[in-house]
Amino acid sequence: MQDSRDHIFISYAIEQAALCDWLARKLAAEGYAVWYDRLKLLGGENWPRDIDAAIEKRTFRMLALLSRASMSKNNPTGEWLKGRAVGSSLGIDDFVIPLNTEGLQPHEITWNFQPINYIPFTPSWAKGLTALLLKLESIKTPRTLSSGLRLALESISTTPAVLDEPEPLITNCFEVIQLPRYIYTFVSSIPIASNRHREWRKHWSYRDVSPYTVLAFHHPPPSITSSQSFKLVREDTWSGASEIHGINPRDLMVSLVHRCLDVLMETAGLAYSVENRRRYLPSGLLPGDRVPVTYPNGLRRWFAGVGERKYPTSDGGEMYRYHMSPSLRMLRNQADPYVLVVENHVHLTDLAGTTLDVRKVPSRRKHLCRNWFNHEWGARTLGVAQLLAEEDMFIRLGPQGEQQLVINAMPIAPYAPKSIQDDKVDEPDEIYTMWHADETSLDDTEIDEIGQ
Repeated sequence: MQDSRDHIFISYAIEQAALCDWLARKLAAEGYAVWYDRLKLLGGENWPRDIDAAIEKRTFRMLALLSRASMSKNNPTGEWLKGRAVGSSLGIDDFVIPLNTEGLQPHEITWNFQPINYIPFTPSWAKGLTALLLKLESIKTPRTLSSGLRLALESISTTPAVLDEPEPLITNCFEVIQLPRYIYTFVSSIPIASNRHREWRKHWSYRDVSPYTVLAFHHPPPSITSSQSFKLVREDTWSGASEIHGINPRDLMVSLVHRCLDVLMETAGLAYSVENRRRYLPSGLLPGDRVPVTYPNGLRRWFAGVGERKYPTSDGGEMYRYHMSPSLRMLRNQADPYVLVVENHVHLTDLAGTTLDVRKVPSRRKHLCRNWFNHEWGARTLGVAQLLAEEDMFIRLGPQGEQQLVINAMPIAPYAPKSIQDDKVDEPDEIYTMWHADETSLDDTEIDEIGQ
């Protein structure tokens, strides 16, 4: 490989892709040969696959885009260290030119760029670019691209991203196929002890209206009848009633469905957090803590329902564990049909299983979820719903017949009149896929811990 230092190397974190695309095209339009892994042809030729050798022999200057994300990732910081080492060997103090892309204060810059003057790209990219161009001019950066403007324009795909074809939209709504027809009234001859309700509600969905009376869709299980004798005294068709025990029948029905869903989650093995008052997926419930997912088109994937992460701190980092934590609720209009809405949250603990201090939760949650985009959340939504389903992808509770609650575990998927070609919106480069394999969120087998 010829030793010709004529390229500008852009080092960044994937969260800065929009700024990097813009910056690389602007520099190319000014005649600078740019190597940027998403748009490598802005260099005017193929870039070597050996990144270290490329930095050592072909790079005139490296642009280090400083952000909270880039300072916490191995690839950018590794490139910066390499660049600093190359600059030191060449006697070039400014071989690495830092760009402050998020308005970071000096105390927020954890890497060793504090004593180096950086170019601010906040609040204006345009002003940052102007300052950068002056810097490149002052150090006589080679301009080797006579066709830079053409290359910049050609790097923007001319293939339409929007097609006049329908596209299914996966929602987090699931159709309620059947609601129990009756609401039963059960009466006990002796008062119900208040301390029994928490244990009973793990196995039976009911609502108590007095110390002796409960309302339910289904008969109590044997474990409850053995300790408390209940007698069925009344059954009401909720859809035709004006009130049941003074309660709006639709409100009562929704309340009982929510209790049914809680029983289903208990039966499926989801644990309960007293602190958060929410269910979550415990470690060890599923093999490898992997939750399987089946998409409406039959594609099968999986995601990690439980995992560990290291949150960067000034003293070297702190490990924490996350558990998927679903929230299920009924959504209804004034009339049928009803739908189940699935929302996903995360339950955060330390490695011993103790719930994290509430003051730590927002930063850890942001650290965990910052790269979970629509397809990651979509997979998690489907997986949680299907965790409660039988093999035919229907969620059921209660005996067969008109008293069974039945919910489709495949989501409602309306069709949009037009479709978007995702690969035309953002076309990854082959080296980008290889070089950032540990930080990308999508490949053939795994979507940020979602895979086949």
